Order: sequence, then C-alpha cells, then structure tokens
Amino acid sequence: MLQSLKEFKVGRPQILAGLMLLAFLAQCAWVSSSRKLSPLEEEYVASGFPPRPGQEYRITSPFTGWVGALPFKIARKAAGTIVSEQWVVPKAWIARLPFIIFGLWLGAALWWVARRLFDDAGGYVALALYCSSPAMVMIASNIGPEILLAWSIFGLMYTAIGVAHTLYAPPRKWFPRIVILGLAIGFSFSIALWSFTVVLLALAFMLYLAPGRRGAAVRVILGSSAIGIGMYVFFVGLTGAHWVATHSLITPHLSLEPVRNLKFVFADGYTNPDSFLFVAFFLAAVTAYGSWRRAQYFGNTAPLLIAFAAVLLFALVPAIHIWIATLGLVFVFVFIGGIAADLLETDFRVLVTAILVAGFLLRAVLGVWGLGTWVHNP
Repeated sequence: MLQSLKEFKVGRPQILAGLMLLAFLAQCAWVSSSRKLSPLEEEYVASGFPPRPGQEYRITSPFTGWVGALPFKIARKAAGTIVSEQWVVPKAWIARLPFIIFGLWLGAALWWVARRLFDDAGGYVALALYCSSPAMVMIASNIGPEILLAWSIFGLMYTAIGVAHTLYAPPRKWFPRIVILGLAIGFSFSIALWSFTVVLLALAFMLYLAPGRRGAAVRVILGSSAIGIGMYVFFVGLTGAHWVATHSLITPHLSLEPVRNLKFVFADGYTNPDSFLFVAFFLAAVTAYGSWRRAQYFGNTAPLLIAFAAVLLFALVPAIHIWIATLGLVFVFVFIGGIAADLLETDFRVLVTAILVAGFLLRAVLGVWGLGTWVHNP
C-alpha cells in the first residue's frame, strides 16, 4: 500500500475520476441541503453524546453516533456553549458533511480497486455507476450507518483479498497488513456487530486464495479481529453507548426477508425507470459472465459473490434497521465494471462504448430527477 501511494501520480485518469466525484459531491450537497433532519437522523446524532440517565435508543451504532455528533460538537464549541445538554444545530448540509466525505472516500476507493483490477476502462465504468447512483447519493447525504458500513465492508473485503495475496511474504511483513485489516474490521464492528459474519466471509476468501498458507491466514484474521474488537470497545466507551439489547443485533431471524432482498439491484434508482436501467446493465453483465468463459475469473467472480452474500447476511438480522440493499451495490458496480472492461477489449468495443455512454447519460438524467422527487417528498 505504501508503495502504491509513492507511485500515485495525478494524470488524466485521476483528473477524470476527480471530475466524476465532483458531480457526486454536487448531488450530495444539493440533496443534503434541501432536506430537514429526520427524527432517525437526530437519534443517531444524540447517540453520539453521553446518554442521560434512563435514556435509551432504538438504534445501536457507536461509530455512526460518533461521526454524526462531530459537527454538533464542533458547532457547540465554536459557539462557546458549555452546557452539555444544549445543542447548537448546524445547517443540514454541515450536519451531514462527514457522511458525504465518507461517500466520496468510498467512491475513490471503488475507482482505485476497479482500476487496479480492470485498468482505466473498468475503473471509469464502476465509478460512473457509483456517481450516477441515486441510492448511493441518498445514503451519503443522510446521517445513518449505511454509507459507513458500505465503506468499511468494501475496505474489509478487498484488504483481506490483498492480504491473502501477500501471505507468502516473510512474517515480518505481515504486521502493517494486520493493522490495516484490523482497522477495517474495527470500523465494521463499531457500525454493526453483525459485521463479524463478513469477517468470516473474508476469511473464506483468504483460505481460498492462499491454499498453502491457510494457517497464516487464520493467524492474520485472528490478530486483525483482536484489533477490531479493541476498536469496538473504544467507540462504545467514547460514545457511552449502552450494551443492552446486543443479542438482538447478533441473533439471526429466519424468514423470507433474505430471499426478498435478492432483488436489491432494483434499489439503485429511486425512480422505476432508473432502477430498470441499472437492472438492464446488471443482467447484460451477468449474461456475458455466464456465457463467456473469458469473463469467468476471480476479479469478476469475487464482487458478484460478495454483493449477494453481504445482502443475504445482513437481511438475517432485521434489528439492525439499515437499508441493506445498498451494501451490495458497490460490489455490483465493480462487477459490471470488470465485465465492461472485458467487452471493451473485443471487436464490439465501439458498440459497447456507445451503449455505455448513452446509458450513463440517461441514467444521470433519471437519477437527478429521482433525487428531486425524493427531496420534495421525503
């Protein structure tokens, strides 16, 4: 990772990606400044302050509460307020700014991963899908755990995959990777305890990718998990979060909900036309993947499996109260980006390019229209 940072240069790809993220930022700024804080958002903010005696919340997400309370604490300090119970409420877009920043961070991480896997074309397609996604704009413009959880799970899974590829290096080189993976696990735990299931999924990928170093993979994941648990305890203590009702956050509830959540790709567009447009992209990518042997490699397979696995796992625990569909969308963006990159290397690249450009332009228009509908009818 440090070597990658040293090699980082600002060129045409970085500028284009930056412009796409600016478009995402503009949508988030518009949406976040056009809506009042909802009661649920206010509850997340309140959970980031030390609770008063007898005060309980129906949500439990220490890191979300801590991030949500930051603008309020800064505003209170800037106003010179010393009464701890008194809130100084910043403007709506300022209150939501930390979550917008995580949304930009996730978009940049998605582009970085997709570009390293599939070169520039795959990175552009994946990032274009992300920046034109009403669902991602909505969760990045809202005080809640969804964007934080999507960011942490994405980092956790791809960090684990990267660590698995380096387990054949000398053990002395493991420590930085264990720390980075531990931070990703810690953030995930601090957002939703049920994330331990995603850690098990990450371990499964590591065992698959390093068949000769499976003992090392287990040791790395155990060491990283210890760091993650320590981070969880830290954020619980920092926010004064209650330890009550924890069992409901780690107890699966068997029902038809996981099956119903398999249609999560329809959640990408707030409006039906935009939803079906994205579904068309997804079905085209799945068709190409299933019928074209060249596309059936790990880089394409992994995000598709993770997308469905993450949605199914979190659907088992309804007490988490999150928009589960958004956890799988980021991985689907990577999957479609990989398939598109493969198709762009064929004789059909002109046709594929035309379809992608037309689709993204239509998607952008429909996405903004859908966001406008949501802003005026929250």
